[in-house]
Amino acid sequence: MYTRIHEAFYLCDSLRDFDPFEEQKQKSLEGSHSAVEALTEKVLAVCNNLPSQTQDQLKQHVLKFFEVSLWGNQCDLSISGGADRSQETDVLSVLESLRSNIIVNDSSALWQLLVSLPEDQRDIVLVLDNAGFELVSDLCLITVLMEAGLTTSLTIHTKTRPWFVSDTTEKDLRWTIETLKESPGSVGEVAGKWFHYLSDGRWKVCNNKFWTTGYDFAEMSKIDPDLYSQLSKASLIIFKGDLNYRKLTGDLEWPTETMLEHALRGFSPAPLLAVRTAKGGPVVGLLPDQCHRIASVTQDWNVNGNYGMIQLCTFS
Repeated sequence: MYTRIHEAFYLCDSLRDFDPFEEQKQKSLEGSHSAVEALTEKVLAVCNNLPSQTQDQLKQHVLKFFEVSLWGNQCDLSISGGADRSQETDVLSVLESLRSNIIVNDSSALWQLLVSLPEDQRDIVLVLDNAGFELVSDLCLITVLMEAGLTTSLTIHTKTRPWFVSDTTEKDLRWTIETLKESPGSVGEVAGKWFHYLSDGRWKVCNNKFWTTGYDFAEMSKIDPDLYSQLSKASLIIFKGDLNYRKLTGDLEWPTETMLEHALRGFSPAPLLAVRTAKGGPVVGLLPDQCHRIASVTQDWNVNGNYGMIQLCTFS
């Protein structure tokens, strides 16, 4: 469907570069101003205090930003049918109450992976999902990783064309940074960091048509071996969002106790992390009977976006 929408505009010369979802995405960010302000204030506080932080304090800060990025995935205009999904509240203030809704939480193993990476092998790949507040939450996360020295090189993958209403294109990414850079206070200061990361090459933006095809990721090595080879050089690949999760697992009806590595069906370019709120499709990696316990509380738990996953696969 999204291919057809894109085709309709592409075949009209004057509308070839038109994004029919652009206004909705931009309004979504504008409606999240207070949440963005609270989040960037926290980013600055953490970054400014890094020299005095103990290892355990740093761990707590980093893992909190992974949780913020997770819950940012609820701001999905495709799921809401295009209705406003701005983030109006300070996510940081509700993290503790939401933690029990993280049904797969490999945060401790994730931290051990990050701190064990050799200094010359801290190359992280981030495959983005939604623009708006979710994009800001993702950029704040990788800012903390960068400032803490947990990554030294970061590649950001965007969509090559408008996709699933709010998915991030490179134009969305650069508009977000340029717009927020002009804001006063913490928002402008943090967005200024993003601008400099891109300018000096520490952040690279990559566009690849594979992300907007119908192929799932198990087919990548055959369909796009160059992309698979690029990903294989990463120390960690972070896949954001529900659609990426569905493509990781082939959108198949796996039993929920299935190990993620098995559901990947041979897709193993590098250690990977799935950060996603469940809005449809497969859920794997649960403990025996865990899905029944959750379903007894919320019947539509795997489609309502209220349950999240921070799921790591190291292939070891």
